[in-house]
Amino acid sequence: MLLPNNPSFNFIITKTGAAYRQQLANAFAANGFSEISPDYYIVLEKLWETDNLSIGTLAQKVCKDSASVSRMVDGMSQKGLLKRVKNESDSRFSNVILTKKGFEMEVKLKAIAEEYHTHAMRGLNPIEVKELIRMLEHVFINTKQ
Repeated sequence: MLLPNNPSFNFIITKTGAAYRQQLANAFAANGFSEISPDYYIVLEKLWETDNLSIGTLAQKVCKDSASVSRMVDGMSQKGLLKRVKNESDSRFSNVILTKKGFEMEVKLKAIAEEYHTHAMRGLNPIEVKELIRMLEHVFINTKQ
């Protein structure tokens, strides 16, 4: 429990998330990737792990609804980062695959994200970072129930 004079958990987690996202976007932009938002980065990360995913599967992996992911895919497609292809087993659906441009950004974007992550976690030792991630994951799971 937070003490009465401290900000609420909702305020802390909301302002931390917003600040992290904004500064990560700034880090991408400062390194020549202004077209990459934190949401785009998360989509790219999942496709770097497993390319050729359906919109529904991608939506589950990035914890967003299918309509939002579909709009992001459209925007990312216009930027040449990925494209839709017909699903081989059901032509009513499409899958998302990386383009050469989207694939080639992996090393640079991951390095920028890692550098920013290190910056954001400065002052915390590796055990504290691991514990913070564990606790936030626990809170996330609780919010999904």
